Amino acid sequence: MLESRSIGRSIEGRDLTIFANHRAMSDGRGGSTFLVGGMHGDEKATISLVEKFAANRLEMFEAAVFALPLCNPDSAARNSRYNARGVDLNRNCGTNWHADSEEPSGPEPWSEMESRALRDFILKAEPAKIVSLHWALAEIDADGAQSTELAQAMWDSLEENERRPYRLRVTELGRGKRRLQKTYAACPGSLGQWCGYGLRYADGSAPAMITLELPFDSALPARPEELPTDHLETLRKIWSRDSEGYLRAVEPGVFKMLDAACAL
Repeated sequence: MLESRSIGRSIEGRDLTIFANHRAMSDGRGGSTFLVGGMHGDEKATISLVEKFAANRLEMFEAAVFALPLCNPDSAARNSRYNARGVDLNRNCGTNWHADSEEPSGPEPWSEMESRALRDFILKAEPAKIVSLHWALAEIDADGAQSTELAQAMWDSLEENERRPYRLRVTELGRGKRRLQKTYAACPGSLGQWCGYGLRYADGSAPAMITLELPFDSALPARPEELPTDHLETLRKIWSRDSEGYLRAVEPGVFKMLDAACAL
């Protein structure tokens, strides 16, 4: 039976509700996985997928799994990327924070109630693996060399046809390995930046951090090398026209990747 509880409140008083399986209820440490959706409330598929995965699959795993389907409830109520103060929570974290970020990053790192609640939960639970879902760059994005094994496990869980909508991005491990493809400059103050490069637990370890970017068009035969400039507009039209169809198309691959992350 799943446990649910609030890890904090939004500016407008909405709960940030987290779900946990039986192992997480007892201790929550030692290789736990943390799944996050709805960092941007207008990225509706991330909320639906994490919510459904939590309801139907968390109890499958022997290791502890936590799921936060909706990290930014005020923005979901507004169908907005930003919280009630107009801040992008994924630019408000404490590593590589920029006051002049292209997206509004807040007056200082961790200035927002929601980002502080997320930070405090991670510091308390010390998950070994964190997967945050977003729209819609169509990639498995690994921050930090410690995240490569997790990214590879998620990639390997997919059949060849299921990989085509995505690309795999990892930090360079050395000569002969994949080339460095950090998003450090492009995503200042993101959760990925903090968890992948800035966060260290008391024992010196760092969590494996994956940003799982969903496809912008699930009907495409393969992800283009360069996304079209209107990819978000395309996705919003698809979602408005047939959200259930979009979810049916992406869910099998997403659930395989989340299964692999929780089982690793």
